[in-house]
Amino acid sequence: MFAQKYKISKHTISNNHRALIIAEVGINHEGSFSKCIKLINQANSAGADLIKLQIIDPESSYEPNTFSHKIFQKSKLTKEEIFNIYKICKKRNIKIFSTFDKKNFSFFKKINQPCYKISSSLFYDYYYIKDVIKTNKPIIISTGLTDIKDVDVLINLIKKEKNKKIALLHCISLYPTKKNKLNLSRINYFKSKHSIITGFSDHSLGKEAAVASIHHGAKILEKHFTLDSKRSSYDHHISLEPKNFKAMVKEIRKNEQMIGNYDYNIFNKSPDFRKMSKIIRSFKLTRDVKKNCYIKKNDFKLIRTKDSKKISKFSKIITKIVSNKISKNLKKGTYLSQNDFKKK
Repeated sequence: MFAQKYKISKHTISNNHRALIIAEVGINHEGSFSKCIKLINQANSAGADLIKLQIIDPESSYEPNTFSHKIFQKSKLTKEEIFNIYKICKKRNIKIFSTFDKKNFSFFKKINQPCYKISSSLFYDYYYIKDVIKTNKPIIISTGLTDIKDVDVLINLIKKEKNKKIALLHCISLYPTKKNKLNLSRINYFKSKHSIITGFSDHSLGKEAAVASIHHGAKILEKHFTLDSKRSSYDHHISLEPKNFKAMVKEIRKNEQMIGNYDYNIFNKSPDFRKMSKIIRSFKLTRDVKKNCYIKKNDFKLIRTKDSKKISKFSKIITKIVSNKISKNLKKGTYLSQNDFKKK
């Protein structure tokens, strides 16, 4: 069983808390330290809970002269720059973390991030994932290049580890992902099958899919962030600019308010329930009933009363009416309560 409630930074992750929204700056800084700081500040102002960078060593991760090798070579930040970015963020109380490859693992262990992210491309490196899990920090795993059997295999392996603070992100590694390819139903599927916190890493255009994912159970949401979505290359074209990212956050929070909580016990203790109690109907006897008799369908009626002391909870009374005898003689006009029935 994976943890159903834990913290990432100051944010509680659970199915009863609002979603953690991550702005993925990724490599949209294009290797510029100053642009990276600007992106981080803007993403924070737009309402992101966490900011995410991608730190990849192109020489150890990609074949020379491939597109990925070239793009990550151009967007490299030095370790000194990365260290200073984290230092600035800490000073400004901005929460930040990075995805990285094996070569950078020891470096980021020293930085002490609030969580770790396993990107889709590293999903199949079980030994690397196992090393990351041993940090005992929350781990977010993307599934963009997998099929369901792959996910089952990895889940069965990592559930044996002591660190249970694991989240699984549904993801489609198409850039951009068309709406009919999103398959958002997998979010709840993973949640139900593996009893794990789930989320969504969004590569589609616009904010619609990100907002919709909340209704499918996403509790961690990643969305790419840029200052200019019209810039070529990198991940600019699938990213939201500050204004649209802020609008996405606002819409997600509004939708979360509407989704609310399934637990009626929370509602029953609220001021709204007290207002509604004025129109709740209660069980009132229409004739005298003798001790040791069962209540019949014509022996009572449901009637609205202003006296809150006479209001009965339906689930507790109806089961008594169906299954239990009356414990004492009752007069016509009596409002039934649990104490009027014998215990079985």
